[in-house]
Parts: sequence; structure tokens; C-alpha cells
Amino acid sequence: MASRINWRGSAIKRRAEKAAILGIDATMSAAIMHARSNHGAGATSGPVRDVAGKFVKGSGGRARFQSRSGELERHTKVSRPARRTRRGVVGIWGVVGLVYGRRIELGFQGKDSAGRVVNAPAFPFLRPAAEAEYPKLAKRIRKAAKFA
Repeated sequence: MASRINWRGSAIKRRAEKAAILGIDATMSAAIMHARSNHGAGATSGPVRDVAGKFVKGSGGRARFQSRSGELERHTKVSRPARRTRRGVVGIWGVVGLVYGRRIELGFQGKDSAGRVVNAPAFPFLRPAAEAEYPKLAKRIRKAAKFA
């Protein structure tokens, strides 16, 4: 005798999409926190030591942008929370509404709009944050799937 299986494919798909949204949102938030912490004291210095005198992991002499006003940190945020699109689940984060964010990340050489000659080196902070947090995305989606 043949038996029937109720697959509930649409419910499984909804659960997977919900887990992907939660995982992507968590990954974007972690990347933003990482990018925001990649500024401040120690810019252009060598490895940073903590209070106990031990070297801070990931501070190995890489030049960092020293933010004086905190504007760059405040404008580094989620531009569009994760949502379902035709291409899958997509979320967008980065520097929102701050003109010089791209110049800090990529650097700039040449004349600016005022005619001044600029030779600003790059101080990447978004890409290293993405490289540190994106590999954790699958783990975050799996964790979210348990609760979705």
C-alpha cells in the first residue's frame, strides 16, 4: 500500500527565508560593530596592547583612520535591513549619508571639487569588517533556523 507524505514545501521555504533574514541582519550588525571599532587611538601605529600589556589580536600594525568627530562611526549603519527579493535575501550596510566615507575606505588622489590637490591614502574599515564577519554567516543562519 502506498503512503502519502505531506512535504509542506512552502512552510519550509518560509522558515529558511526567515532564518536567512535573521542571519544576514546579525552578520551586518556584527560587521558594523567591527567597522566602527576600526578607528580611534592607535591610528598609523604598530600593534596595540591592552591593559594587561598583551597584544590585541588583529591590531598588527595596520594603519587605521583616526576619527575626531565620530561622524564616520555614526553614519556606518544598515542602509536596508535584510529582505526577500527576486535574487534571494539581500541586506545592505555601509556608510550612509556621509560624503567622505568612500574617500576614507578607498583613498583619493587628484583634485577635489574645490580645486585642491588631494593625496589621501586609503584606510579600509568596511572591507576588513566584511572579511572578518561574512564567513560566520552560514553559522548564524543555521543558528537562526533552530528558532525560526
